[in-house]
Amino acid sequence: MLNFIIWLDLAFKPERMSEKNNSGEQDAIDDFVYSYFKQDYSHNPQQIQGDEQEHINALVDDVSKDIDSNTGKLGVALDFLLVAEQLSQYDTWVSGFNPEITKSDILGRFDTKDTKTLTFLIENDQIGIRPVHNKVIDLFRSDLKRTNFPSSPGHHTGDWESYDEMLVTSFRLSRRGRYEAVERLIDLGLARLDAKSFESRDPPFPRPFTDILKKYERKDDNEQAGSAYQAIAYGYVKAEWPHLSIRADKLRVGSSRQHRYGDIDGYVGPDPMLSIEVKDKKIDLSNVDRELGTIKELAENSTAITIAMCKEVTEEAIKNLEDSNVRVVTDEILEAELERWDYHKQNTAVQGMVHFFANIEQNPSAVQRLLRFIKDIDPENVALVHLDE
Repeated sequence: MLNFIIWLDLAFKPERMSEKNNSGEQDAIDDFVYSYFKQDYSHNPQQIQGDEQEHINALVDDVSKDIDSNTGKLGVALDFLLVAEQLSQYDTWVSGFNPEITKSDILGRFDTKDTKTLTFLIENDQIGIRPVHNKVIDLFRSDLKRTNFPSSPGHHTGDWESYDEMLVTSFRLSRRGRYEAVERLIDLGLARLDAKSFESRDPPFPRPFTDILKKYERKDDNEQAGSAYQAIAYGYVKAEWPHLSIRADKLRVGSSRQHRYGDIDGYVGPDPMLSIEVKDKKIDLSNVDRELGTIKELAENSTAITIAMCKEVTEEAIKNLEDSNVRVVTDEILEAELERWDYHKQNTAVQGMVHFFANIEQNPSAVQRLLRFIKDIDPENVALVHLDE
């Protein structure tokens, strides 16, 4: 089939379409229109005579009147105009404005293929409205994000005989008139069809748990060593496994005395489902068994998920733990995981930390220190009602 796309000389472009379009939309419209129109003329609406302008106005008004209830009509109007433009490149009969053309003239001058949709046969080529309509759909739905433009080309192109006036007008117009009509119809679609929007917040939601992991000072004179990291681990478990009943105790209270398995355990009813051992230190082969031997034994002898949550673990120690079915969560691994957490999940972890300090560790000073940090990174956080000013 003849290639109707005539490449544009970069040194020249006809007058651009409506300035209200953003640059991305305008580029998409330009590419679409330039694929059908030759670039050997400069479009100037003032050069269109009154009679032809009335035909354009009538066509646009007709589509505008029905666009809310019959959006596909916009596509069919563009189909007719662009098919007429394609045929004009074979036959000058379609090049100039001719208000006397009728439907019989059109169908009598060009052979048509026996198909439900309108397809002309000329010089061994087929020029039909269906391929054009597919490109119109791509333009509005994909490029211009007007996703309420209908994506049912067969329905609308198959009903082409219901739009005789639009067909005749498209063939009556000159090339300049068709260009003007196409421009105005696309602008009509932009104005009347809703653009797909992506809701976002400005400023964006904070990421409080990520900030705590990366920036919160884990040592304080008024807190047991390791309690801040234990609170982080508790918050992580509360957010990641909200369906579990979580059990933890104060630091310096041995898990065996409390009939616990790890520092933090998760249950469904009586069944232990999760056990985490928390170490705010670097773990390597020299201390892995001393620090995490109990959790390794649990992993080898139970069906619970067992996790070693540590500040840092060497590759050799990770392999040692994984060989015993212990999963490893380091600061680096957790930070990467938090990239997939939205604000509300992060805040669930933050509230878990507050709960740990207030109700498990029972350290009001630790609560206030954490709330002061939260005030700087998430000033609207609901927990701040407990901050002592």
